[in-house]
Amino acid sequence: MPATTRWWHTVPEIATRVGETIAAGDQTHALRLLMDGINAFYRMSPDAVDEALDEPQTVGDHRWDLLIAASVRYRLHQMGRKAPRWTYKEPLDKFWFPFCYSPSDAYVALAHSPAELVRLGIFLDELNFEQA
Repeated sequence: MPATTRWWHTVPEIATRVGETIAAGDQTHALRLLMDGINAFYRMSPDAVDEALDEPQTVGDHRWDLLIAASVRYRLHQMGRKAPRWTYKEPLDKFWFPFCYSPSDAYVALAHSPAELVRLGIFLDELNFEQA
């Protein structure tokens, strides 16, 4: 019987891809890679999700490291699953609005950011988790 190909990415693999994309200067694509990766959790078996949740290495930007951890934490909360300990992080010293280009964008992000991100000082509209 042939070996089954794994179609999903682990969190460390997602983080590596995100870090490479950030280094290339494309934060919008990096966010899409992150969202695509964690949204796949919904289609994975519980054992596969467990296998995917190893702690990643840094992507080279502390804010993005926190965004990855908080995003994993948020997605698992939405699924009714406990998040791994490594997803608990200390908040940023200064608020971060990764994709706000106007005051109205900031208002929407403030009003609609998941609690897991807000706790860390990251403001990203929850709709970003649905539109990768």
